[in-house]
Amino acid sequence: MLFKGCDLTKLSAGQLREIQGNRVAMIFQDPMMTLNPVLRVDTQMIEAVRAHSTLGKREAREHASRTLALMGIASPEERLRAYPHQLSGGMRQRVAIAIALLHAPDLIIADEPTTALDVTIQAQILSEVQKLVREQGTSLIWITHDLSVVAGLADDVAVMYAGRIVEQGSVADVLDRPQHPYTQGLIDSLPSRNKRGQRLRQIPGMAPDLLSMPVGCAFAARCARAAPACTQDPESREILSGHTVRCFFPGAGADVQ
Repeated sequence: MLFKGCDLTKLSAGQLREIQGNRVAMIFQDPMMTLNPVLRVDTQMIEAVRAHSTLGKREAREHASRTLALMGIASPEERLRAYPHQLSGGMRQRVAIAIALLHAPDLIIADEPTTALDVTIQAQILSEVQKLVREQGTSLIWITHDLSVVAGLADDVAVMYAGRIVEQGSVADVLDRPQHPYTQGLIDSLPSRNKRGQRLRQIPGMAPDLLSMPVGCAFAARCARAAPACTQDPESREILSGHTVRCFFPGAGADVQ
């Protein structure tokens, strides 16, 4: 696992601590995975600031307050004095995101952090995160099953199936010209005004057991284009500039049933 040319698996625990939360930060789906329910927000944010800086407690608190304000949180000083249970779900997630942004990391990994929020709050947080990561020059990996979020937030997308990337490229290429049958199936299953009165398509079958993977292409049992060649494991290949796919039969013909 490489990060800026450094193999993270070969680092000591101390070296990893220097990277985690500082150069690489994580945002979880449930903000309570980040926030300690028995500590006030200020205690947690000050500790996070001072873990990777030489700031004193007062300066760390001021930095925490500024970061909350950047996340669109009104009355940040009041929020700092609150316990997590005193905040709404959207506010807790904003605090969790603010903690990830404290050190302007090189990379943030976000695991569906807006899934449990209503659409309005989700849109606000997505806009705030997008603005802040661009201002800080931070790279963002956003893990999601919501293709509308992908379309509105990402520059590039990697589609995963059974733990492997099956298609990767720019958002425009992958969503407008999907090459892998799984990607095509995901897009076809989305409702739209153009499909009014039509049954939504679905991908037949079930995802394989990751502890007992089938031989060859993991998607073959669910794919209408499956052929004898699919008993072999396809390699990822570039079919358009910067657009790769792991499939023997990519393109418009590679549809699911």
